This record gives sequence, structure tokens and C-alpha cells, in this order.
Amino acid sequence: MDIPIPGATRLKVSPDTIGSDVDGEVVLINIRSGAYIGLDLVGSEVWRRLQNETSFADLCTGLTEHFRGDSDTIEREAGIFVATLARQGLVLSEG
Repeated sequence: MDIPIPGATRLKVSPDTIGSDVDGEVVLINIRSGAYIGLDLVGSEVWRRLQNETSFADLCTGLTEHFRGDSDTIEREAGIFVATLARQGLVLSEG
């Protein structure tokens, strides 16, 4: 189980990450490690929002408004997803 990400945590795309949009979905690759991941429509929306450095709280607020979903569920699922991206070196976090 992943540890919850504090809302003030700053998130940004790793400079080693390249993303490509393919028919509305995104494929990411870390050019240093070779780690890659294909994103579905929801993951692609998260990725688009990470193109500009943001806080985890702002990311979750934007996703909740966009998807009109339950904020607790979105925060939990976004945290798991962002932690996965960070473990693969695709996203950097600080704070």
C-alpha cells in the first residue's frame, strides 16, 4: 500500500521523460532507465495536468472538477498513480 502524498508536495515531469499522445492516450518513457508506461484516458488527463509543475492538492482538485468524482477516491487513486510514476522516474516530487 502506498503512503498518502501530502497536498503540498510539488510534482513535475522528470527531464528524462518523453511523452507521446497516441489517439488521445499517452505513452511515457524514461530515456535514462528505459522504463515506460501506457496511460488510459484518465492517466492521460493526469499526465497533461503534470506538464506544468503543480501541487498534489491542486492536481486532485482539478481532477475532481474535471471528472466530477468523489474527492477522497480521486485523491487515493491519484496518489497511487503518481507514486507509480515517481518510482519509475517519470515524475519528480519534492516537499
